[in-house]
Amino acid sequence: MSDMSDWPRPSGDELPELYEETREMTERADGILRDYFQVDGSGSMDRIVFDDAGQDDFLLALNADHEVMVPLFQKVAGLPDREFERQYGVGGIGQRLKGRKSSFKGYEPAERFAEVLSNIMPDSLSLESIFYTFFKMRESDQRRFYRMRYEEDIREFLVESGYPNFKGNSLPEEPDFVIPESEPYEVIGEVRVIQRKDREKRFKEFRSEAAAAATNFPDARFVAIANMGAYIEHHDDRESLRDGITKDGSSEIDAVFFHDERDELLDQLSEWGVTRQTKIG
Repeated sequence: MSDMSDWPRPSGDELPELYEETREMTERADGILRDYFQVDGSGSMDRIVFDDAGQDDFLLALNADHEVMVPLFQKVAGLPDREFERQYGVGGIGQRLKGRKSSFKGYEPAERFAEVLSNIMPDSLSLESIFYTFFKMRESDQRRFYRMRYEEDIREFLVESGYPNFKGNSLPEEPDFVIPESEPYEVIGEVRVIQRKDREKRFKEFRSEAAAAATNFPDARFVAIANMGAYIEHHDDRESLRDGITKDGSSEIDAVFFHDERDELLDQLSEWGVTRQTKIG
């Protein structure tokens, strides 16, 4: 198997545990693929031969380690849950299979998934192609989920600190958090997990969202929270980054906080006199 340390890791500072977990998953998958399918070692890279593999071969491979093999085959075959349901009429296939505790044998959704794989997988694929595809697609998925989890973490932190809030899915521009839970709204907040390569794009998004909030919620403050991972911890001039988000104060952004400035966020909310829930006991 090729050395995954040579593959790009754009979220390396953000999610080091993701890459380690994915490396462990591919090592487990390597053994299973070799155990249940023919291996062609005649070229410069080992190839897994799927040409003669049938439903039972895929079912056994899936059953051997469903936590690894279900997402791997979904990503390599291009069959996420929504696409599998659209084409084959079985909803939530990934969650059904990954969460199952007993054998796949005789379980209709698993047998259907294995049957489809036996029909659509190419004659053969190099192990490097299989694992690179899995590695990059899983990285993309997990980065998205990580950003969602970070938004939830901020909302929970605010609640625990006495500021009930909600995600504004029903409001214009769908802000990431709104304080308080009922009108009049006092704070509109947006959250971003930012990498160096997309920094300017994310900064511009903050300014656009702040401009929209100024129109839709003219009496509310606008707060930007930027999670820049390890990069911010080693940056010599945070204020220059803050100015880069606000464009030297010319935007409608009232305050910018980085992921390790939560106490400062609370201090600012208190200074503004934002409605705070009194905790009892």
